[in-house]
Amino acid sequence: MIRNTARALIVQNGLLFAIKKERPEIGVYYTLPGGAQEIGETIEQTLQRECLEVLGIDVAEHKFICIREYISKNHEYSFIMKEVHAVEFIYECRIKATDTFVSSQADVGQIGTEWISIEKIKQDISESDRLSKTYQFPETTKDFFREYFRDQGLELYRSKNYES
Repeated sequence: MIRNTARALIVQNGLLFAIKKERPEIGVYYTLPGGAQEIGETIEQTLQRECLEVLGIDVAEHKFICIREYISKNHEYSFIMKEVHAVEFIYECRIKATDTFVSSQADVGQIGTEWISIEKIKQDISESDRLSKTYQFPETTKDFFREYFRDQGLELYRSKNYES
């Protein structure tokens, strides 16, 4: 089964907002906020609902930047999530500076949230041979970050698809 998901790329003041998760099989890792579309929702409604449920915030603005396919059998964590195929709609989002994060429905495995320095992420993903990373992101997310942070613009992503 293929499912649609919405993901929020929240970058403000040189920081990226990420969900911090932990699984016994892989340890601590980070993901972009978001989740699966429900029947009857538009993908934009999914984005709003997921940010409200998982983060406890209303997204002030959002702009579509790309589609990324997540196919679990091609992923380094395929031993955990078998036979998942998700079409991810990624939106660059802005939140109100006064927002505080109070989750009503945390994701499975979610142990927190964190604002991460973009410079630190760039450093981590450019040093691919380093054994110990400061921030653990799935390889497919690192590939997306490499392009996004290198170009720092939305025009690159108009109608562009990422498959992973």
